[in-house]
Amino acid sequence: MVFFLFVSIGTVSPVLAQEGEAKDFEPSGEVFGKIFTNFNTSLSGPDQQTAFEVRRAYLGYEYQISKEFSAEVKIDIGSPNDASQYSLLRRFGYFKTAMVQYTPFDFLQVTFGLQDATQFKLQDKFWKRRYINESLMGAYKYGSSADIGAKVAYLTDLVDVDFALFNGEGYSSLQNDNTFKAALGATFRPLDGLITRLYGDFSSKQVNQGTGSLFAGYRHDLFSIGGEYALHFNRSFQDDHNIDGFSILGDVKILPKTWVFGRFDKIESNIPDGETVPWNLSKDETAVTAGIEYIPIKAIKIAANYQDHYPAASNLDAVSAFYLNIEASF
Repeated sequence: MVFFLFVSIGTVSPVLAQEGEAKDFEPSGEVFGKIFTNFNTSLSGPDQQTAFEVRRAYLGYEYQISKEFSAEVKIDIGSPNDASQYSLLRRFGYFKTAMVQYTPFDFLQVTFGLQDATQFKLQDKFWKRRYINESLMGAYKYGSSADIGAKVAYLTDLVDVDFALFNGEGYSSLQNDNTFKAALGATFRPLDGLITRLYGDFSSKQVNQGTGSLFAGYRHDLFSIGGEYALHFNRSFQDDHNIDGFSILGDVKILPKTWVFGRFDKIESNIPDGETVPWNLSKDETAVTAGIEYIPIKAIKIAANYQDHYPAASNLDAVSAFYLNIEASF
């Protein structure tokens, strides 16, 4: 009789404990969104314009299903091909993220589905001005900002390590093939305010393609400074078609809600064997962005800035413009 009593208590206790934990947790979700809009006027260049633009709008929903499981869906309303001359005239809504995340422990995250890629997410976050332009690897198309696949991340206060296996086609072109992109990154925070990241990815076809990058940045309450170097070899799976570039960026707080910021980028391509000029000379350039940013409230950013693109090719004209950019988030 005593034996059966202990067995009953042992069986019922875990069930009651689980029910108690379930009662402590309340599933919840929220809608979020961002809008990137601007006014710009050309100062120099072949195709001068003055226009109001809505570059992008994001609308999403995230839901915490349980303590371990969460899900997110985000729609990107923009153009899947910003390089097209007609890209600003067309707007499409398509999935930017559609993922499920499993967090069994505070130090471990497993994500599956269409999700943010790991290539330059940290750099965009440090730059903080994605509504003006992307960080180096995004701006010069080293890879997509999101892709479909699986990612595992090990998270600590000092070091984060992430490994991902993606389709490699990006979020606006999700065709199936036998080529995958393997990506490995490590983020270090050795000192308060200092952050560094090493990253590499590799895709294999008849010609292999890959990326390697190093980023380091320091952020203080009153200023920040960062730098990045990135190499992309065998671009578009073309042998000996490489690009490399670096970016230096920073800002200084001059008033409680006002920052002065600047950035310098340089991108160049190699000269393949048997050729006399860089293979991507028409797109090699140096670029400068400088301006002043005002943040009246957390959800609104306003930046007046000057942007200059100076091509490496002597037969191309420099392109410069004045921008007034606004980000609204909720």
